[in-house]
Amino acid sequence: MSVMVLVQGNPDPTKAEALKQYQQTARTVVAKHGGEVLARGGGLGKLHGAKEYQVGIVIRFPDKAAVDAWYADPDYQAVLPLRHEAYADLEITLYQE
Repeated sequence: MSVMVLVQGNPDPTKAEALKQYQQTARTVVAKHGGEVLARGGGLGKLHGAKEYQVGIVIRFPDKAAVDAWYADPDYQAVLPLRHEAYADLEITLYQE
């Protein structure tokens, strides 16, 4: 069964280069493990809840094993420091489709 990955975050505007470098590798590794970006866009506000995010991404993977393989991939792990630098706030949540 497919798994949806919801990524919500607030990029640090002073760390644009780190974000660019992270995104280049992240896109490649997501695709390598069968991930498909279904939606990507800027935040329009919130309807409910305490947090508000500037960006959101929805990615579909074939199954949970593919998600785990993506996240554990050495190429992805290598750019996590860039992700931590580039985002002031970030949440990644999994949902079964």
